[in-house]
Amino acid sequence: MKKYALILILAAVSCSQNWNDLVHGEVVAEFTAFEIEGQESCMLRSYEKKITVTMPAETDLKQLKVKKVSYTEGAVLSPDIAVGSVLDLSEPVEIVLMTYDPYKWTINAELAEVPQRPDEPDIPDGPAPGGELTAEGPQLYNMGFDLWSHYPDNEAIDLPCAADASDDEKLVWASGGQMFAAMDTPAVLPEREFLAVEGEGKAALKLLSLDYSAYYGKLVYGTVFNGVFNGANMFSNWSLMMEWGTPFTARPAALEGYACYKPQSITFAEAPYAEEMGNLDKGHILVLLTDWDARYTVTPPETLVDLVNDPAIIGYGKVVFDSEMDDYERFQINISYRNERTPKYITIVMASSSYGDFFTGAPGSILYVDELALLYEQE
Repeated sequence: MKKYALILILAAVSCSQNWNDLVHGEVVAEFTAFEIEGQESCMLRSYEKKITVTMPAETDLKQLKVKKVSYTEGAVLSPDIAVGSVLDLSEPVEIVLMTYDPYKWTINAELAEVPQRPDEPDIPDGPAPGGELTAEGPQLYNMGFDLWSHYPDNEAIDLPCAADASDDEKLVWASGGQMFAAMDTPAVLPEREFLAVEGEGKAALKLLSLDYSAYYGKLVYGTVFNGVFNGANMFSNWSLMMEWGTPFTARPAALEGYACYKPQSITFAEAPYAEEMGNLDKGHILVLLTDWDARYTVTPPETLVDLVNDPAIIGYGKVVFDSEMDDYERFQINISYRNERTPKYITIVMASSSYGDFFTGAPGSILYVDELALLYEQE
């Protein structure tokens, strides 16, 4: 009797469960980390079972090297991907993660959009003033760059103002190279030997572009401008933090001065100027008259002044230096006015590498500037 009971129990079990389809608890297989060498970002979407990697523009998506990969413990990956594997993600790739059940994931890559070059007005010098010009009119403090002092408690940093300058005078000229001066060769210096105008106590401005890759992997360019320098943002691509503008209510017709440019071939190039690699560097001087409500915060390359569309721009002019100079040459930037409004601020910006805001330029490029003056039409 016991024998028949056992047979009946086994028969009942065999009818209620297929031994070839084992009952088990569900263990969902997921990627927990994935990184491609040089990627800009990576999104893991578990609910879609999808990985999307964003690579810098112009990356070859057929040759992507895996830097990091991890997934649910105990899962099996097919085809297998390990650190150091080279993937072709020019088309989406399907990957199966297997625990007790197969889970299909898709890995795809896309290229980051290439930033557009900032537009600039197609008026580098503006129309010529209508009459004779004179420097008899409002000027800015220390436009000849004869006065220099050191940053408090740091003699490695030279500032274009006298040691006894007033608080207002100290806010006329600022230097984007202040933060980096103590690390190595400073990007902004007084020049006392090579001058446009000789004389006792005379000096000029020297701006250098430098290789700072040993410190933070970037080019540093020499720049001096009207306004306030607030350091560099280490959490945002080491972008400089500047406030452009010095209070000024006159309407000069032009900015004149002397400049000598010594460019080198560009060896640092980033979007949107990557194609400049190998080209001769450029330097520039620009002048803006604006009626901003306050100094304009500039944190390149993220935040820049829109030279074309900013409605607060009253007057604009610029000169670009794109060739080797043997000596100082006189320049005159004619200011093109867009309306009849009265300015609140003036901003003169000088740079040893014109694309330095985008970490593009040539170490060794030097821009010397001396004896600036604002010119006015004679009445």
